[in-house]
Amino acid sequence: MVCAPDESAAAVRDFAALGLAILAEDRSAIDFAQVPGLMRTSMDAQGDWLAGPAAEGRGAGTRTAVIRRCFYLPEPAAEVAVVIRSWRNARPFRIIDPELRTASPDPARPADDGARRLPHPPTRDGRIALGSRPVWFRHGLVSGRALVFKGQVIAPRPTDGALARIAFRDARGRPIAPPYPGTLGTPTVPAFLDIPVHRRAYRFTLKVSPPPQAATLEIGFATWDAGSGLALAAAPDVYLDDELRLEDVADEPDPGADGFLRRLLGRLGAPPADGRDPAASIRPYLDAITLAERPSPLRAFTRLRDGPDACAWTEGAIRIAPRPAWALPEVPDWAADPFRAQAWRLAFQSLAWTWDAAESPEGAIRERAVAMAVSWSRANPWGQPSDALSLHPACMALRLESMLCLLAAAASAARAGDPADDPALAILGGEVVRHAAALAEILAQHTVAGSLLELQVAAALLAAGHALPAFPMARHWTGLAMNALLGGFTATVDPEGVIAEPSYHRRLEILTLAVVLRPVLNASPDLALLAGILDLRLPKAWAAMLTLVEPDGALPPFDDAPDHTGRGPWLERLAAASPWLRTADPVPEAAGVGRARPADAIWTRELALRRPDDGAGWSAFTADFSGQVHPQDHRDCTSFTFATGGVRWITEAGGPHPAARAHNVALPDGREPTAGIGVVKAFIPLSGATAHCIATSVHGPDYRHVRAFVLLSDLSGMAVVDRFLTGDRPLTVEGFLHLDAAVAVALDTTRRVLGLHGARRLHIVPHLLAGRLDDLTVGRAWADPQGTRGRDDADHGARAASVLRYGFSGVRSVAGGLLIAASPASLGRLMRTLADPAFRRSLAD
Repeated sequence: MVCAPDESAAAVRDFAALGLAILAEDRSAIDFAQVPGLMRTSMDAQGDWLAGPAAEGRGAGTRTAVIRRCFYLPEPAAEVAVVIRSWRNARPFRIIDPELRTASPDPARPADDGARRLPHPPTRDGRIALGSRPVWFRHGLVSGRALVFKGQVIAPRPTDGALARIAFRDARGRPIAPPYPGTLGTPTVPAFLDIPVHRRAYRFTLKVSPPPQAATLEIGFATWDAGSGLALAAAPDVYLDDELRLEDVADEPDPGADGFLRRLLGRLGAPPADGRDPAASIRPYLDAITLAERPSPLRAFTRLRDGPDACAWTEGAIRIAPRPAWALPEVPDWAADPFRAQAWRLAFQSLAWTWDAAESPEGAIRERAVAMAVSWSRANPWGQPSDALSLHPACMALRLESMLCLLAAAASAARAGDPADDPALAILGGEVVRHAAALAEILAQHTVAGSLLELQVAAALLAAGHALPAFPMARHWTGLAMNALLGGFTATVDPEGVIAEPSYHRRLEILTLAVVLRPVLNASPDLALLAGILDLRLPKAWAAMLTLVEPDGALPPFDDAPDHTGRGPWLERLAAASPWLRTADPVPEAAGVGRARPADAIWTRELALRRPDDGAGWSAFTADFSGQVHPQDHRDCTSFTFATGGVRWITEAGGPHPAARAHNVALPDGREPTAGIGVVKAFIPLSGATAHCIATSVHGPDYRHVRAFVLLSDLSGMAVVDRFLTGDRPLTVEGFLHLDAAVAVALDTTRRVLGLHGARRLHIVPHLLAGRLDDLTVGRAWADPQGTRGRDDADHGARAASVLRYGFSGVRSVAGGLLIAASPASLGRLMRTLADPAFRRSLAD
């Protein structure tokens, strides 16, 4: 990519957009829900954002960049069409020498290198296999309104097509016998809609109209012939009538929440609220007992995660941990950003700090909380936010729960005062409905499917449906939430308790949300299946999480690791709130936070070893080789952390920055890792040590890569060695090692590095097995040219950390790395271990 010299947006991460159409043999486009290495963009079903040439540490004056992307094509993809679009660029740019090739073995690569060809990663592409037994989805209905389903069927061969079986039930759950409007029927299939499949990838649209008295719809997708091999590309999107969609209802001169509610109720044909003002009030749908007993899963989740006092509003000041208190002006500035911190802004815009005030026994405090919510609503007409972050789904979900709490306070005040509609009640009722409608469309169109966000949005929407069960759209909200929770949790937490999330922090969030939702699920017959599944899986996930906790209660900060006041207390609160989780503890003391586990825990995507404090301080090593699936994932496959002698020496410095140079990895020829996996290639017991060899495919088809970790049995030292093999050409490798901010670093003339922490020392020595050492430098942790790194450091109060950069090179094959030891004696043991022929054979095989 070549940009103009005066390009002003060269440092932005979404400089341009890459879009791909994935085509079957007959050139029909396939709408996979997920393709490893690609993501959904606002314009393309699959693609990625292209960073500007000056982004990701390439230098402010850089105007050229090499673009490389690796992605996997699920069957039956036969070809792709690629388009590159302008996005945030200020000037035209050029793409030169484009090349698209398959990742087949390079003919120039020698066949006798012995490296095994890695399997493709599991695609998790979202397709749903179909057979003669239907795959059922259940949806709540808006009375008298049709639902429209849009999806795609993938056909590997010519078939008789598919069908959607239809069944309706009334509000008491009793079946309504067919025939139904617009459906077909046979003696064996009483009601269905036919889906003819004329192409390898066939898009369909089904409009399902309910009969009178119908409250729920069950739609089951199946095939006419059992062996057809048909599949849904993904769960179908669900749409209400156009006139009930958020964009249409909100597209009026009056953007206020109360006006939105009036228009929506008018379109729903709601009965007059009091006999005089038709369809204008939330009052008929409010029940004091139901509102008081509503679930608040995100509130419970937040308090388990952050503690009960982490978000508070007292004496006119807001405190959102870990920030100090901030005086709230009498007339709030809803664009405020006093700490230049995104996490603070998200919590501020969520109104979560009003929860306790809304439930205060003092009427004046409740009135003040309601006034704050009304002020927020008036300052944020739909589509015109004071702070764009307020539209983030996580913020909207949390704010919906806040608005429900405030609506209950306003309803209580209205009951005690003037019987005329309180304006605050109308505004808050409108905000609840508007937020619920927006989150419902996010779930219905699978915008955040397969993520923690989907679960958070579904939890808030479920709370809204339970709080306002008489509202005409409540069943629709509840049905979407139930489908998202069932699909989201079963996809995210597998039967072995493995949580499909690269960030350990996010894994703990998913586990926490599942725990707080458990009582809600158990109380609902429709969610009993999910409750039973989680009862089996969560104890295993809890046990797996505990093996990753370091002896001081910390979690290794892989991938996205937001600043947090303490994950040790979080784990303690979670264990106290859910003692049933402990049934799967791998060792008797595992439920105790901060206690040691034996150094023998190896998981499919992590290598975690721990040693307790034996008088010389605790030790811990963790390496993560999770597959890289999403383009926004951190490029940290095979990164690691290391602590010994009670000191955390080597840490992850990525924070919000996904670039490889922000992690403890090695790069060949300056190329960023792409989609791929890491697999255990070998485990070699050695004298007083063990070697773990991890083969990866994240560096693309031009390289074979193995990273080896050699760990002394007492964890007083370790070595990291990378071997890269390519064709007959020069090869350079650049490695990075990030030291904790509390560690000072010294580099002597013999190219030995010392880490200094009080009276303790860490010896770091480069070690080459093949090739030559090029350079060894110490600098500050990598900074984002857009300045977000500085913002984050300001956010966390962090000191600037040091990063060691080391390079080596050769022709065709290079192998080298670092020896890291707490003492000269441990350093000597490592040198002898790396000279062991068994280790060298394992690295070369």
